[in-house]
Amino acid sequence: MKTRTMRRAAAFLSASAICLGAVQIGAFARTNTDINSDGQSNVQDVRDMVSALLGTSGAPQGSDLNGDGKVNAKDLTILKHGLLYPEQAQGREPNLPATMYSNFRAGDAGDFFSSAGWTNGRPFDCYWDKTNSQIKGDHLELRIDRNNDPNITAEDYETHGTWYPGYSGGEFRTEKYYSYGYYETSMKAIKNDGVVSSFFTYTGPSDVINGKKNPWDEIDIEILGKDTTKMQINYYRESKGGHEQMIDLGFDAAEAYHTYGFDWQPDKITWYVDGKAVGEMTGDMPKTASKIMMNAWPGRGVDDWLKPFNGHTGLVACYEWVTYHKADNAQDPMTLDELEKLAKQGQQGQENQNNGMNANATMVSNFSAGQAGDFFASDGWCNGRPFDCYWTKNNAAIRNNLLELNINAKDNQHNDIYGEDYETHEKWYPNYSGGEFRTNSFYHYGYYETSMKAIKNDGVVSSFFTYTGPSDVVNGQKNPWDEIDIEILGKDTTKVQLNYYRDGKGGHEYMYDLGFDASQDFHRYGFDWQPDHITWYVDGKEAYTMWGDVPKTPGKIMMNAWPGRKVDEWLKPFNGRTGLTAYYQWVTYNKDGR
Repeated sequence: MKTRTMRRAAAFLSASAICLGAVQIGAFARTNTDINSDGQSNVQDVRDMVSALLGTSGAPQGSDLNGDGKVNAKDLTILKHGLLYPEQAQGREPNLPATMYSNFRAGDAGDFFSSAGWTNGRPFDCYWDKTNSQIKGDHLELRIDRNNDPNITAEDYETHGTWYPGYSGGEFRTEKYYSYGYYETSMKAIKNDGVVSSFFTYTGPSDVINGKKNPWDEIDIEILGKDTTKMQINYYRESKGGHEQMIDLGFDAAEAYHTYGFDWQPDKITWYVDGKAVGEMTGDMPKTASKIMMNAWPGRGVDDWLKPFNGHTGLVACYEWVTYHKADNAQDPMTLDELEKLAKQGQQGQENQNNGMNANATMVSNFSAGQAGDFFASDGWCNGRPFDCYWTKNNAAIRNNLLELNINAKDNQHNDIYGEDYETHEKWYPNYSGGEFRTNSFYHYGYYETSMKAIKNDGVVSSFFTYTGPSDVVNGQKNPWDEIDIEILGKDTTKVQLNYYRDGKGGHEYMYDLGFDASQDFHRYGFDWQPDHITWYVDGKEAYTMWGDVPKTPGKIMMNAWPGRKVDEWLKPFNGRTGLTAYYQWVTYNKDGR
């Protein structure tokens, strides 16, 4: 009797699967058919599923393939189709279970919320209005409409002038930050010249964790409304993009939902459409945990990219769901507060194990404790060439227990500040502002050290050095130009340049390979200045020694961050990026050496 009942149930399940299959075939994305987790996708998975449905065994962990909280004949249909047609298992259904699942079809925003009341600036000719990002019925809508708020302003990233966006856009973003893994959404894009429908990860300087601004890291899927039969993929690593590729979709992304995803790994990103790999990039990939985002927006000043926007409004991009599957090498998704706590724990551990500040040195300026010590900010003047900046105290300040030296755009209040070209002696006006900290006192032989994180960007320098020169008059006599340098060139932050000047004579430059990227974390940089030699150190280890006619005159201890002018062969051309910051934890000087 039991055998006859089992056969009847099996026949019923088989018939149900065929019926469901007629409706559902081809509608499932990236199906994981290894439900019993034995490392293989085969008929044994089907046997285990049937046994579970007949009640003769428990359901394997991966049996709920459609994520509806039940294990039934529909899951068996998905499993059979995935095994028979693995290349065709594609479409609109999420791969579940997932680390994060925001199911807009069920009215569930999950980890997402609406951006509201602000703008990115150019090239986004819109501000984000929370009413433009809403779950309606069985999908999320991101809408482009007119701007009804005349108080919203934006800044042009090229001219830094103020302008008023003409439209409102919709943007959804997560509260948490996500790292390596697979990201996917089901989306229907907008078809209209001049607009973009997107799915991406992003973090940048607006995300401040433990006093440190995040780098601009981003991974993009963008469907340009001018041609919705293509998808643009791209990524940014520390604000460097330029990796755009156009992918032919083989369908019109504005006509129906399709799945779009990318697999982010430390050395590679692979993009997918409807479960199939369509593009891959390798190299220096994004490293920083980011928010997951989608937005719909019209462009301004980018007609060559998007075509001119025709002003149509009421345009809507639709999304059904978003999933994230964490990679084995990734941290769990975290809120900003959780990342802050983790960073503080890491910093405390680093301070306890590898910070190495000599608290008993002759002079200690501990910026991590909010102490400027003997230092003050240079303000209101410039060096002249090759420094394409003037110094402002606003760019050299202790914030969040770190000294920040910033490179920013020129303040219009300082248009009268000019420098002198050291070769032609002609006046010129700097284009940027820089940050510089210097001591009040003069220091002589001994050991100098700082804990610093440098700027990575062509054309700029982050430094730590001693200096005196003719501007320092002692007992009625102008000092000679004596200087000892540690300079990290933003064009290659895996090296540090060492140098010194004795009575205006330099030319002792030496490039030392660090073995790490100086822009990624704090490291210790120091030098031991003695009457006949200078020895430089990195993280407490001897790096290089120069002997000879070394500086003799006491100098001020200084740090600065600045962009170069007419020194492209040395620094590479500066690309005009601003908001760049070098960070310092402390500076010590010990009269008795190391």
